[in-house]
Amino acid sequence: MFRKILFPTDFSEGACRAVEKFEKSNEMAVGEVILLHVVDEGIVEELMNGYSMLYDDVGVELNAVEKELKAKALKKLQERVDRVKKAFGTERVKPVVRFGFPWEEIVKVAEEEDVSLIVLPSHGKMGFSRELFGSTAMRVLKKTKRPVLMIKTHEEG
Repeated sequence: MFRKILFPTDFSEGACRAVEKFEKSNEMAVGEVILLHVVDEGIVEELMNGYSMLYDDVGVELNAVEKELKAKALKKLQERVDRVKKAFGTERVKPVVRFGFPWEEIVKVAEEEDVSLIVLPSHGKMGFSRELFGSTAMRVLKKTKRPVLMIKTHEEG
């Protein structure tokens, strides 16, 4: 039995494919799923810096943007809870939204929640390739002490 699984999602097609593949291949019971989305701090700050001349206080504006993005992400996670329950075969799904760098937050949440497995799609919004050494999935693999199941979501070609 998987006591607790962490499933990070960026709401991409790759994440949807990973859920489908996990559902088809998993035969073990799942106690709980932590459904995580990380609002990427780096991208938000980069966007804010481009518009910094428009704001009196970039810090206050950044907090407002962060709050709004977290609320929207939580709503999107809530919309996916029933699908995740079915795919993972559990009634316990906990949606979590974090603000930070995705790989760091995935590793932190895995530790905080004491998960027994992290399920990662091989491709997210930014794609994934051997050449893209700094990808979120690769960094999670390098930094976590938890078992990771990477689900290949795109065929090479």
